Amino acid sequence: MSSKVTLIALTILAFGSASALAGGTKSVVSPAKNPVYSKNPVSAPLCYDAGFEFGIFAAGFLPQGGGSGEHWDEYGNEGYKEAIGGGISLGYFFNENLGLDFGAAVYGTSSEVQNYTLDVVYRLPNQDACYAPYAFVGGGSHANGSNEGILRAGVGIDYKISDASSLFTDGAYNWVGGDVEEYITVRAGLRFNF
Repeated sequence: MSSKVTLIALTILAFGSASALAGGTKSVVSPAKNPVYSKNPVSAPLCYDAGFEFGIFAAGFLPQGGGSGEHWDEYGNEGYKEAIGGGISLGYFFNENLGLDFGAAVYGTSSEVQNYTLDVVYRLPNQDACYAPYAFVGGGSHANGSNEGILRAGVGIDYKISDASSLFTDGAYNWVGGDVEEYITVRAGLRFNF
C-alpha cells in the first residue's frame, strides 16, 4: 500500500512540475493592467569616458638632421641617429574628450635620450565602433647629459580591444631648446583604463 501512495504522490508531483514548466499554473500576483515603462532605458557603457589610463609603449626616435649621425652641432657634437626605445604613460580624462597624459620614454640613440612630457589631449571618440582619434600638445624635458625644454604637438588613434584595454599609436613633432636638433617620436602600445 505504501508503494501505491508513493507512486500516486510521484505522479501528482510530475504532472504539477510539467504544468508549471509549460506555464499551466496561474501566478498569485496579477500583472498590472497598464504596465509602466522607463523613459530612460539602460544604455550600454561608453567605450571612452572619464577616468585614469596607464600605458606601455615601444617608440621610434627620428631626428630631423637626417638620422645619419653625420649632423654636427656648433660645438662639434655628433647629431642623433634614428633609434628605438620605449616607455610608460599615465593619463587622466575629465570626460570622454579632454584629458592630460604624462609620459616617460628612453631612446637608445648614439647616446641615451630620456623624455618626460605632459600633454593636453583632446579626443573625438566614436562610441559605437569603440575607437578614438586624438590630438595633443604639450611640453617637457629632453635629458641627454643636460636638460633642455621640449614643446611638442601630435596626433594619434586609440582602438578598444576590451572594456579595460586599448591599442594605440601616435606621432609627435618635438621642438627642443638649446642647440638640440628637432625630432619626431612615434609610439605604439597598450593602454589600460581604470
